[in-house]
Amino acid sequence: MAQDITSQRVGFVGLGIMGGRMTRRLLGGGVDLTVYDVDSAATRELADAGAKIADSPKALGGACDVVIAMLPSPQILEAVTLGDDGLIEGMAEGSMLVDMATDGMSVVRRLSEPLAQKGIRIIDAPVGRGPAEAETGDLFILMGGERADCDEAREILALLGSEIHYCGPLGAGQAIKLVNNMVSSTTMAVVAEAYALAKRADADIDLMTQLLPSSAADSWQLRNGLIGKALAGDFSPRFKILLAHKDVALAVEMANELGSPSDMGSAALNWYERGLAAGHGDLDRAGIVLTEDPSLLDG
Repeated sequence: MAQDITSQRVGFVGLGIMGGRMTRRLLGGGVDLTVYDVDSAATRELADAGAKIADSPKALGGACDVVIAMLPSPQILEAVTLGDDGLIEGMAEGSMLVDMATDGMSVVRRLSEPLAQKGIRIIDAPVGRGPAEAETGDLFILMGGERADCDEAREILALLGSEIHYCGPLGAGQAIKLVNNMVSSTTMAVVAEAYALAKRADADIDLMTQLLPSSAADSWQLRNGLIGKALAGDFSPRFKILLAHKDVALAVEMANELGSPSDMGSAALNWYERGLAAGHGDLDRAGIVLTEDPSLLDG
């Protein structure tokens, strides 16, 4: 039976663009919240908002029944969880780790073994949508793990997301999230390539921008004018090139592990690798148009 949300001690590690907003949702829901981050400015802001502060992952784990991780990479998640001063050193038997970042199937399954030896449970619950939805609690959440554990976490996660889906065993939420991001980021690469091609053909780019969303070529990226913003010089990040690169790389890695084809994903990964090499990692992923043809900005 799920515990009352106010009786659970919740921890949160990773107070970045998404995590900082998600923690405020938890505080607003009356959660007894303790946070940890290497960024002391971020922790001070949360302390001012009512959160308790832990001075290490180990201390965070020892203070909480449930720990939510929203960290930048699977490597950092693994270090924070299993390091000498990691969560595993503090978390009690029966407690639960909830990985809400897009980290891939392999790492959560790899972490489950040492955690299980100490009686610590783990589920994956990566999120979709962006910072605006994190602030309003309108994320969608994709859970993977033991069904009973996912059901137990649902009440807390409901403060963060308006859609919560159970996807299957541990890693299944990560798998669906990576597939989603691979499709989305691959579509962005195709759109960027198409614009570069039309530009070199001296076609009317403004007309193409109007027509494509009303044709069979339509996509979320076209409908929301992401390339159009980039062409106007607006690269403010909704989803950075470096994050798109990370997620497509994880999707290709998962495909290779499972013996599944990843020709399109690998081709898109090449685009994002070139974007990083060109120094565009902090731009919105629509900024990969610069990688192929900087003259697209000339109007």
